Amino acid sequence: MRKLSDFKPLNTVEAYDFINKYYLPRLDTMPTKRKIFIYALNGVDFKGIFNRNKAILKREYSEDTAVKAKKINPPPPPQILFDKKFCWDSKRLLNVTIIADTAILMDNAKILRDFRAWHKKYGYGYMCISYPQYNPNTKRLILREWEENDDWCGTGRERKFYFTKTLNGWRPY
Repeated sequence: MRKLSDFKPLNTVEAYDFINKYYLPRLDTMPTKRKIFIYALNGVDFKGIFNRNKAILKREYSEDTAVKAKKINPPPPPQILFDKKFCWDSKRLLNVTIIADTAILMDNAKILRDFRAWHKKYGYGYMCISYPQYNPNTKRLILREWEENDDWCGTGRERKFYFTKTLNGWRPY
């Protein structure tokens, strides 16, 4: 179980190469086009998932059969938090506009924004993406995406993309 959850950030060269070759072409087909938020979205917390499931499995398979294990709970709802220590470099991403939306940058601020003015400035919106996380044991990569379109509803705005490393590059999983 530990090997299956051993995801770590890709090195910088591979991360930018992956995003340029495999992620950005997808954005060309979307209304947002190649607009990305300046800070990386937090990746998947594999350590937290591992610890939660490990504790449940220990209780279930402990020697004391009187202890009834709880069902594995679904993961908590996604938190749209950013890693403000890391900024995307527009010079290393091909034909990308980097967005620094001040309303998003002000954590938990109650800012009343004009919907029309926001869309006039950002169009259909932009993407917030996580730094790619890679597991060398399984040769799998995961990337989170959040579409910021100034909408009050979050349904369908978060997606995860999985890829498998091959000899010729990356294959969608």
